[in-house]
Amino acid sequence: MWVGISEAIRLLSTYSSLRMKYLIFTVFKYFITLIETLTLFISAITPSLKQYTSFRGEIPANEITLVDKEVSTNNSGSTNNPDSKESSNNSGKGKNDKFNEWLAGIIDGDGCFQLSKKGYASLEIVIQLRDKKILYLIKQKYGGAVKLYAGNNYLRYRLHHKIGLLNLIKGVNGLIRNPIRILQLGRICDKYGIKLKDPQPLTYYNGWLAGFFDSDGSIYLNDKSGQVFITASQKNRFMLDALVKLYGGQIYPMVKQEAFKWTCFRKEEILSLANDFFKINPCRSKKLTRLTMVNRFYELRQLHAHRASPNSDLGKAWKYFMVKWDSLMSDEQVL
Repeated sequence: MWVGISEAIRLLSTYSSLRMKYLIFTVFKYFITLIETLTLFISAITPSLKQYTSFRGEIPANEITLVDKEVSTNNSGSTNNPDSKESSNNSGKGKNDKFNEWLAGIIDGDGCFQLSKKGYASLEIVIQLRDKKILYLIKQKYGGAVKLYAGNNYLRYRLHHKIGLLNLIKGVNGLIRNPIRILQLGRICDKYGIKLKDPQPLTYYNGWLAGFFDSDGSIYLNDKSGQVFITASQKNRFMLDALVKLYGGQIYPMVKQEAFKWTCFRKEEILSLANDFFKINPCRSKKLTRLTMVNRFYELRQLHAHRASPNSDLGKAWKYFMVKWDSLMSDEQVL
């Protein structure tokens, strides 16, 4: 009997020892799991703690540099080097700025600021009927009215509502380049106590040329010489000199008209305008379609399609091209 009791005591002691070891192992495993969990948690929140610390302290030097660059870009307005295409293209201008640059070109060409003897201020723009889209774009942004003018071939846009006119002046002030328009705008600015801004030097990607081309420009070709011409006419040569410097071309006097014509005819100049400038600053007139056909013209000329038999594929392609070109603006000037 005593042997059975002692054996039971021994077994109980062994069981207790095993249970204690299992308990110790379980607690140890729990602590290991807890430590691993805490480690992962600390690793996850460390970046947030660093960011929070940086917000409470000073802005890091690299972030200050980025902020300074953005502010410098927004405040510059134009580049220091007007001859640089890349620098002027990266001026950070928005859609409103580009639209107002284009609008300033339209006003310089076909617009007129008026101040009546009774003190009523207004803006008028007269455009050919085929380009009515131009006037309705302006009306959509600033208000005003569009009506037929001088028969059925022209439309006149007129804006005399004070709020709309002041918003327009705010948009184009400093972008007008025609000396006559500047003086007209100056009288209205004096009336409303607005400071008249001087225009900055024209840069390559400034949208002004697109608007000026829509109003006073033309694009045509000479089949015999195989040249495309992009031109713009104006009585004030001062406005055209900057175009030669930036876009190439030459200025010719138009004695009978008492005006001057800026003309681009070199292939590289034409392609640069059609494939570069007008891609960033599209014109809104029907002339845009001819601009999109310039590459096709040079392609067909290189294939001698203009000399091909009328019944050949190249001859038919050339005829189709010329019919489409001539149908766009039948009243365009031909050299």
